Amino acid sequence: MAKVFLNGQPVEHAHEVHEHISPMSTYNAVIGALFVLTGLTFAVSFADLGPASLTVAMLVAFIKASLVVAYFMHLKYDDKYHLFVFLGTIIFVGIFFGFTMFDMKSRDALNDEQETFVRWKEQENAGKGLAVGVDNVPERRAKVLAEIEAHGGGHGGGHGGGEHKAEAKAEHKAAAH
Repeated sequence: MAKVFLNGQPVEHAHEVHEHISPMSTYNAVIGALFVLTGLTFAVSFADLGPASLTVAMLVAFIKASLVVAYFMHLKYDDKYHLFVFLGTIIFVGIFFGFTMFDMKSRDALNDEQETFVRWKEQENAGKGLAVGVDNVPERRAKVLAEIEAHGGGHGGGHGGGEHKAEAKAEHKAAAH
């Protein structure tokens, strides 16, 4: 038997590594499951699940990727360290996707103008042109128009002149309370 060296030193009791060979029935079952899951992904794209569509699609994609990694890349029969690395990667990617999804779902909670991109389908279906900014958010538009009317109808029609400054300050204080 030939000598085996590791890091420049001879290894006393070297052992050979034999690859795991799976039966064809295992590979056929896995490819069948992948076809079924692909059909499920296709069906989910036509189902109206609302916000759950993305979650279901990601879950099916995760299951398909896990099958490929476990059987076709032989992670199931490999060292547990490689499984740890794979699962750690999946967990961190899940965290990053989670933060991104949280950000996308909560943008309009901070700023009404962000709803421009949420309401464009509603406006298109109603036969209206795309409204941007305040015009897109009816509640905000009504509030802005009410403020304009309360202050004399817009620029130049209300307070702001030198003789009306005291009245304007009193108006703003009263409106704020």
